[in-house]
Amino acid sequence: MKKSHFVYFAIILAQLILTGSISAQDKQKEMFNNYSKLLSPEKVYLHTDKDVYFATDTIWFSGYVENASYASEFDESNYIYVELITDQIYRDVASWKKFAFYEPSVAVRKKIKRIDNTFSGHIVVPEMNSTGRGIIRAYTYWMLNRPAEYMFYKELELTNPMKDKLVEEMRNKKVKNRTDYLRIGELMPQDSIREDKYKNRYDVQFMPESGNYIIGKSATLYIKSINQGGTGAKVFGEIYNSKGDIIANYSTDTLGFGKAVIKSVPEGILKASVKDTSGHEDDKVELQKAVLRGVIIEGGFEMAQKYGYSDIDRLNFRITISDGLVSQTDDLHVMIHNNSEIYFNRNLKQLSESYSMRLKSLPAGIHSITVADMAGNVYAERAFLVLPDPERKKLELTADKTIYGKREQVTYKLKLPGNIVDSSNVFSVSVYDAGVVENIEQTNIESYMMLKSEVKGYIENIAWYFNDSIPLDARMLGADLLMQTQGWKYYDNEKILQGKSDTPYFGREYKQTLFGKVVNPFRLTKKATVSFVAPSINFSAMGQIDSGYWVLKDVNFPEDTRFIISAIGKNGKSTSHTPILQDDYFAPMYKYPLKGEKVKYTPKYQKIVENIYFNKDDGEHAMAFELSPVVVTSQLITPKNSPSPIPNFPIRRDWYRDTVAMKPYTRSYKLGEYIAETFPGVRYNTGGSLIGPKLSPASGMSKPGRTGSVIVYLNGMSVMREEVWSILQMSLNEIESVIYVSGLSAAPYQTVQTAMDLYPSPVLMVRTKPHVRTDQVPYNVSGGYPLGWQKPARFYSPKYDTPESKKSKAKDNRITLYWNPAVKLDENGEATISFYTSDSDSQYRIEVEGRSAARQYHYAEKIIERVKESAPAKKK
Repeated sequence: MKKSHFVYFAIILAQLILTGSISAQDKQKEMFNNYSKLLSPEKVYLHTDKDVYFATDTIWFSGYVENASYASEFDESNYIYVELITDQIYRDVASWKKFAFYEPSVAVRKKIKRIDNTFSGHIVVPEMNSTGRGIIRAYTYWMLNRPAEYMFYKELELTNPMKDKLVEEMRNKKVKNRTDYLRIGELMPQDSIREDKYKNRYDVQFMPESGNYIIGKSATLYIKSINQGGTGAKVFGEIYNSKGDIIANYSTDTLGFGKAVIKSVPEGILKASVKDTSGHEDDKVELQKAVLRGVIIEGGFEMAQKYGYSDIDRLNFRITISDGLVSQTDDLHVMIHNNSEIYFNRNLKQLSESYSMRLKSLPAGIHSITVADMAGNVYAERAFLVLPDPERKKLELTADKTIYGKREQVTYKLKLPGNIVDSSNVFSVSVYDAGVVENIEQTNIESYMMLKSEVKGYIENIAWYFNDSIPLDARMLGADLLMQTQGWKYYDNEKILQGKSDTPYFGREYKQTLFGKVVNPFRLTKKATVSFVAPSINFSAMGQIDSGYWVLKDVNFPEDTRFIISAIGKNGKSTSHTPILQDDYFAPMYKYPLKGEKVKYTPKYQKIVENIYFNKDDGEHAMAFELSPVVVTSQLITPKNSPSPIPNFPIRRDWYRDTVAMKPYTRSYKLGEYIAETFPGVRYNTGGSLIGPKLSPASGMSKPGRTGSVIVYLNGMSVMREEVWSILQMSLNEIESVIYVSGLSAAPYQTVQTAMDLYPSPVLMVRTKPHVRTDQVPYNVSGGYPLGWQKPARFYSPKYDTPESKKSKAKDNRITLYWNPAVKLDENGEATISFYTSDSDSQYRIEVEGRSAARQYHYAEKIIERVKESAPAKKK
């Protein structure tokens, strides 16, 4: 779906314009309620089969979509967009110092449709992907109205042992051609990006509770320190006033969290020293400036027991108003909301007031305390997190045995308590070899939906906060430190209370819609008849437009569906009108926080991955990573998408370039510039033609000055000399593959005009992508491949249910043993899953995630024990 202004937007705006007959305080509450019902955001969560993948591996995922507000009046979207984001290399033409640079880019994008109340899909990791950290991101169209920071993202470890081995061999052989490295997405050793030199060892932030502190009043500062790797660090120091006197001391724990109290905030600039136990000291940090007039909210938890909530557990908070706001006391009020409703709303009568909330009565999740005036101006905000009750009813996993051998069937029963079972229960299940890969991300559906989805930045050790085996009081205090330092801006409370929330630009996507326009050589065509045909789905439609723009609603099409669009003028005869299909809108790129350390893998993992890679039977692998750099360039291949006019004619690998090889150049290079840059001896002159060396068939040598124009083939057809310039001006985004050949090897491709020459002319063969128009298409016809939904695929898991299959000599080195994106529970809240073990004797990890009635999230995991095979005795 593209830019949408649905009818309900008008309803939204109408409901947000309130009458003046109610009080300002009630009006603000009504503003919030309308936002919650009509404009509140959506959340997306993905459960993946594991967290570590290799090149050509498949990422299996199941998606969950939910309105952030349970008061929302709209159903959740029916489509989600899933992207694999990796660091990709690009040729740097703007810099004299850097040959190339890495930048996060979308490597693969898929659109997933809700089918049977489930979003399930898969992404194949590109074969040329380098070892490193990647991001899998997911969002709905409705979520495009909000910053990209609030879209679902999960860190993945991506490996490519085959490519790593090749690069190491290239470096050992001292390969010095930058282009050879660039073709496989790597930099030369001397071009490797140097780490930035930081002036200070630590980044320490001092954040006043609720946003500010007032001169002359006591203040609590929450502290967060991180090291250069982006993780928490233990530091300590002193806080100084403008005269250099110490007014407070502080220290942080191993995760970088700390707290300091200033008894009376002085005037002037405050600074803090930063030290560590090694004796290192950073430059002093300047603190936020104190204010004369303002409001502060100070809060804390009072817990009576370690495990579970008691009736006397409380959130206590105090609101302090500065003397300068005495005249506005009657105008201020405090409210508390949980993203869905304002459940506490009181006028402030005094300069200091204290309140207490019973924790057991509050739903789990993030809550926000806000002090505002009657005009909706916010003076202070303080968020707090209520963790799920450890004594809540949970999903249970039960195995049929305690330990399993090789190629043995495993059966697990899932059980959910009956009072939280309904028809919407959906769970996803993964089982993977824990001896080969680890659970590195630690985020699950519960911790994401309740915490990570609403907080910006990296949350270190997020699983700790939701680990019910750890005392609840310790986790609540730790979560409060996190909330005060990480910051919560999921809702812009001031805009909401003032009724100034941004009008949505993108609507909720329930059905697919295409947008576009019709133009003529001079302007937008106001009136025309537009026709649509999609042969692969037997679709056709026709309609008239009177504004120049067209909308094709309620279409249902999978990926790789081609739409052919034609237009004629209002008289039904003119064909000088061209229909244009509007490009899809996608989320902007954002640099999500990642762990600083490099991705590493064990020799065992490398052996398993190489075995899987080189034994695949899909025939798609073209890298030949097992070959040495010398053999790689001279190996004869027959590319699948060869641009050669001679069918199935073998060529040398170094003559051939595909979309992967061209990827680093796509931003700034045209075809002619790319050929001249990456093939030796080729020049791209100002007249728009390619000049290459002409070699003697007898000697293979070129006489001085012996050059000639390059013969060009486009999609297997010879191109006239006057047409070459326009082809060389094509963007690399339009090119699928190219071959450049010179010397004796170019002889089979000579034209009638050059066939008798003593020196064969060099030859360039070009193949364009399927959607690029290269033949004579009527002016009033166009087409395109808009992003359609991914067709569901089934995860394959072998069965060893016969004696013959158990004795099979074929190796079973599966890393993911089992994946089911949609396990449905019966009316008793039960389901059974089964799978067979592999040849590995490592422990397995089973993970189950899902959602039950009343927005309850579930995550359960178990370790599956294995029978260890004894090592064969050594021969004496």
